[in-house]
Amino acid sequence: MAFTNDVIAALASALVGPAVLFVAALFLRQVPRPESQPARIADRIVRWYAAHPQFALWVLLLLLPVSAFLLGSVALLRTWSDNPKLQYYTWRALAEIPEHWPALSIGGATLLAACVLAMITGHLFAGQARSQA
Repeated sequence: MAFTNDVIAALASALVGPAVLFVAALFLRQVPRPESQPARIADRIVRWYAAHPQFALWVLLLLLPVSAFLLGSVALLRTWSDNPKLQYYTWRALAEIPEHWPALSIGGATLLAACVLAMITGHLFAGQARSQA
């Protein structure tokens, strides 16, 4: 039975879902006030993962995302070999990188700065919530 790319995308999303839930819970329990409902739910999720280390770490945070990565890689390789249009546009985009390197560098640095600012803001909110408690 051959899976279509739609089915593979849905399956890969389901496989990586528990890890995304955990990372989102780590973030959400830091951002709002600790006594808010989203922060309490996020804290319960993180505590559940911590209470089940063998299952949570090895299965939900490692095995399932690795499976999604391998499944997606195989699907992309299969699609690559069957789709000359995808090959053409991919090589065309890669050929344009040297010409537009400064703009790509600025875009990458901007995304990196946004991620760092989000992490620092989360830590500041967490520190402020701890000092008020």
